[in-house]
Amino acid sequence: MKIEFFLENTLMDLLKEKSIDSIHVKDIIAELGICKGTFYKYYQDKYDLIVHVFESKFYREVNGVTSWEEFVKGSLTAFRRSPVIVYNAFLSNDINSIGFYHRARIKELFLAHAAEVEIAAEAQEIEYAVNILTWLINKTMMVWLKNGCTETEEEVLSMIKRLMPYILHEG
Repeated sequence: MKIEFFLENTLMDLLKEKSIDSIHVKDIIAELGICKGTFYKYYQDKYDLIVHVFESKFYREVNGVTSWEEFVKGSLTAFRRSPVIVYNAFLSNDINSIGFYHRARIKELFLAHAAEVEIAAEAQEIEYAVNILTWLINKTMMVWLKNGCTETEEEVLSMIKRLMPYILHEG
């Protein structure tokens, strides 16, 4: 079995108990009994590892979707299976965190949509509104995860749409 499998599963096990910012590379390598060099052979840091975890465990079902709504709804469905892990993974303000990565994926999809429907606004205004939207999506998702995922994915998406910046409704 590949070492990446063990590194990813160890991180997921640690995320059941504490946030990503409370987990250090030394915790992961100590848990596996490997040296630091082995970890860094495969990953740049814990944030690189968490992106790989999310790509293999959560985002595989939404790869290839072309709509930000499909991405969000599919992500919520995948996140529902491991709410504590996802919540603890998103508890970081580090620019390399999975929360920022998640926002970037939504932003890319939304900007592609905005270009297709030709929203009547300046590019800078759209960029600002999309940044607000992605922040709102992550915050809404965090509350949903923390509260036990009681609403359906459709209800959460509907709530997000009601919170969307006005300028984005034009499309």
